[in-house]
Amino acid sequence: MHIAVDVGGTFTDLVLHDAAGQIHGYKSPTTVDDLTDGVFDGLTLIADARGQSLLDLLSDTARFSFGTTAATNAILEGNGARTALLVTRGFRETLLVREGGKDDTYNISEPYPPPYIPRFLTFEVEERITSEGEIYLPLNEESITAVIDQCKHEKVEAIAVALLWAIANPVHELRVGELLASALPNVPVSLGHRVNPCMREYRRTSATALDASLKPIVTQSINRLQSRLIENGFTGTLSFVTSNGGHTSTEEILDKPVYLCFSGPSAAPEAGRRFAEIERVGNGNVVTVDMGGTSFDVSIVTDGQIPMHREGRIAGHIFGVPSVEVHTIGAGGGSIARVDSGGFVHVGPESAGATPGPACYGNGGTLPTVTDANLVSGLMGNAFTSGKGIDLHPELAEKAVTQLIADPLGLSPHEAAALVTHSCEQNMIVAIEELTIKRGIDPREYVMMAGGSAAGLHAAAIARELGIGRVVVPAMSGVLSAFGILTGNIGFNFGRSLMTASDRFDFESVNIALTELETEAYAYLARMRVEPKDRSLSYSCEARYLGQVWELTVPLPGSRIVNQKALELLVETFHRAHEGVYSVRSEDAVEMTEWNVQAIGQLADVTVSELATSSGVNAAKPAGHRRTYLKEIRELVDAPVYVGHDFPIDVPLNGPLFIDDALSTVVVPPDCIVRRSRYGGFVIELQ
Repeated sequence: MHIAVDVGGTFTDLVLHDAAGQIHGYKSPTTVDDLTDGVFDGLTLIADARGQSLLDLLSDTARFSFGTTAATNAILEGNGARTALLVTRGFRETLLVREGGKDDTYNISEPYPPPYIPRFLTFEVEERITSEGEIYLPLNEESITAVIDQCKHEKVEAIAVALLWAIANPVHELRVGELLASALPNVPVSLGHRVNPCMREYRRTSATALDASLKPIVTQSINRLQSRLIENGFTGTLSFVTSNGGHTSTEEILDKPVYLCFSGPSAAPEAGRRFAEIERVGNGNVVTVDMGGTSFDVSIVTDGQIPMHREGRIAGHIFGVPSVEVHTIGAGGGSIARVDSGGFVHVGPESAGATPGPACYGNGGTLPTVTDANLVSGLMGNAFTSGKGIDLHPELAEKAVTQLIADPLGLSPHEAAALVTHSCEQNMIVAIEELTIKRGIDPREYVMMAGGSAAGLHAAAIARELGIGRVVVPAMSGVLSAFGILTGNIGFNFGRSLMTASDRFDFESVNIALTELETEAYAYLARMRVEPKDRSLSYSCEARYLGQVWELTVPLPGSRIVNQKALELLVETFHRAHEGVYSVRSEDAVEMTEWNVQAIGQLADVTVSELATSSGVNAAKPAGHRRTYLKEIRELVDAPVYVGHDFPIDVPLNGPLFIDDALSTVVVPPDCIVRRSRYGGFVIELQ
């Protein structure tokens, strides 16, 4: 059996792929103080549902795949370890200056952001390597001794080392690492040329600083999870989802914990692509939205390809490692609504989280959230079937919405709730536009894949405003990212900074670098116990026109650049990529700055038949009706409510109607047609 877990800000999602090939989804409230408690609450739910003990369940589990927010939350909450930063003399301000400006350059009142590691914990080292890798100023080891004494005095818990041009020659960085390990054996050290071997000094330094600060926190969290699993009978393979959507081992992630940033959301695009293939929709173009209790994640797949980038930011800090491109905003079911002094309604990014949660949970929350508004509007029923189930309290939701939204605006509770819902949906539309319209991508050419427990409530409404004609709420929508974790492959990136250009290409150095990276990648797959037949490598480089600042990731035509013909093919691939992104190409020489090899280990595939249902074509009979306020017509109506697993297959039904599923609710607005596919998904056609 295989269990996949995605720890979110409000709920912990679990997916079980059992020995019979069936897939089951579960949800358990996230426990903020100790994430492993929420995980084991979920595992207990699975064991109870199967009539097993927890010991028997974990003993039967061969793989346990984990997506955790431990790294992301530690950065967001400022709970990273007390970290020192060692830099080349003269570069103490790298984290302060960043890349020369503020995120919002037009806001003169916005304070300049503080550096991730404060200046008093940033120490200079006497050394200098040139951009060609030559030693200009030898390493002064006495300066390291002085730094070590200062680190001891400041009681630092981790150390980041990011020396200038260590990517061209790491000899000084490696020696500093040796001296630190000898003098401070219990203090973890991160070296920049290993963490993020990119050319840009700030991005490499930032990634290294984040990586070092995460090591004590992540080590503690992962060791606790691993120990509890072993104590409860688990003897299988434990893997963690990285920022690039792949799985890797405990040892690899403890060595580079920065790769855990956006660990869970990185799996959503793969889930969206997989379900689009299963449902046979989209022609390879998919907008995947994942709306949980805390956040709303957006990603796109174009022509079946998941875009990667190195622009990942957390709390304004760039972590810069290869990552699946996911845009996240604070718009979930637990997002708090408020009215400002001008009478405008705002939703998020603050969230009620798992504790106390929305007012309707009855756990002491008093602030109105999106979930409260949906309950007041009648879009949701009074029970949320998640694990043991959560009984919702509509009277508490109405009280919160009335006191803090409706009364200040002079509206009825239904009107106020609809306004909260509309405001949240507008935020989500803007998030989707960031990845589509603002990049010249027409969302009308895409199908929307809706995941997360709350997405089915809003997907049709936001798709309509974007002109998207089809929405799919798949069978595992309530645990979409966890399903993506289940179906993902083993994967890790290996990179080398090496600058050359098409008009003076260094064939020998490039091919040596690719050979070394290939060796590292295959060694990694061997450590991950991937069978040779299941191993594959993906080769790419970072390239730009001469004089440009930013690069594009370009796939290599093969595993080596062996001759002029292969080089010309690579250059033409870059021209086409540049034209696709910027609508222009140039005859200038192309400069390559970095070479990368991604190691991929193919896991057992989840077949289509495993998602098939067996209910057949039944008569379309609603289980009841729900009084709901439809903002489209601004009226209260009685809309039919269907139970998800009893919904007829391939029978089109007209909205408005609701589908209450085990892990989510689907809203089908007026002028929409919904049908259930034989793979368990609900396909909504917008008229």
